[in-house]
Amino acid sequence: MALRVLVIDDHADFRRLLGHHVTTRWPDALLHYYDPLVSGRLPAAFPGTSYDIVLLGDPAGGKDAVEWVRALRSRPRFPPIIFFGSGEERQIVAAVKTGAEDYLTRSRLIHGRVVEAIEQVLIGGRAAAGGTGGTGGATVESSLAGLPGLPAYQLIETLSEGEISSVYLTRERAAGRLAVLKVLRQVPDSGGEKHFDRFLQEYELIARVDHPNVVRIYNLGIADDHAYIAMEYCSRGSLKRQIREGIGSDQAYALLRVIAGALGALHEVGIFHRDLKPTNVMFREDESPVLIDFGLAKQAHFQAGLTGTGAIFGTPYYMSPEQGQGDPVDQRSDIYSLGIVFYEMLTMKKPYEGDSAMSVIIQHREAPLPQLPDDLDRFRPLLAGMLAKDPADRFQTVRELLDWCPD
Repeated sequence: MALRVLVIDDHADFRRLLGHHVTTRWPDALLHYYDPLVSGRLPAAFPGTSYDIVLLGDPAGGKDAVEWVRALRSRPRFPPIIFFGSGEERQIVAAVKTGAEDYLTRSRLIHGRVVEAIEQVLIGGRAAAGGTGGTGGATVESSLAGLPGLPAYQLIETLSEGEISSVYLTRERAAGRLAVLKVLRQVPDSGGEKHFDRFLQEYELIARVDHPNVVRIYNLGIADDHAYIAMEYCSRGSLKRQIREGIGSDQAYALLRVIAGALGALHEVGIFHRDLKPTNVMFREDESPVLIDFGLAKQAHFQAGLTGTGAIFGTPYYMSPEQGQGDPVDQRSDIYSLGIVFYEMLTMKKPYEGDSAMSVIIQHREAPLPQLPDDLDRFRPLLAGMLAKDPADRFQTVRELLDWCPD
């Protein structure tokens, strides 16, 4: 029997694109295109049982398509839904929790991934049975990018992929909770032993840190020659997003103290973050900030940034002068990076920018700190103590920093 597919999206071009992905793999597929802007919601009496699968794009009818998932999955024997959204992490979780079988980011569609998602839904247990109607919390039974040694995790979405590591949003099969899975790609016999050792040693220490603003580590180890770590998922996005939306000076000051406290807990067990930046501060559902991503293989990324032509790879914006020069770093380097983040929270600007990584690194070493606006001048002494070029002139410890800036 031919595959029967209902495609729902506000945009005709995207509906046709999804249809092309389907018919390339299943030439005899029967496609029905539905325009919610023209036709509105699917009628309440529409059961959907004449279709094998629904491809649902966001927005639908100009509104959040997650609400469509919730309504449609409440209908008995409604077919499985694959959700195509913005890729924003909160939406991924909401779509899956309300019953979407899989989630794909519409701006990063790859034919193989679309086909794989459909195939996995069609062969998956309850999906093949037409679903159970509104049970929610379903995830696609997909392998983790060719990593069969991690069967305890169900893939929901690939969050990032790099030469050294990749990050996935997953669900733990046993506990049922969401987890971010970070996988280090180098295998030991290809020269990656040093990365493996550092990865496991540092995260074993971090897993023992009991601090409310340090990410919770669920599990770590090696599977099929890949080191991995499973950690808590923070659904409210990163500090970068909050900076973009604007942060009041009092809130920025409060966040500075919280992040500093988390850094201090790491420093007490001998861990230096080495890559503190807004994207490495995440927020839980209750809006509490969480420090993540503790310097894994940053030297390799740094070298890549220096050898590139004209591209800045993110980290140099927040590097201390000594780190930019390749010198040994300690807790004072993290304090410098925190100062840069604080400056950005206050002003919505990075203090040093340039057309190459090296030009930014040189400014960290030589350029004076740009003047703060008059209404923020009260923070000038604090920033001076965090952003001194010479580490000896900075706050020497997080405790010293916190004592200097009380509640």
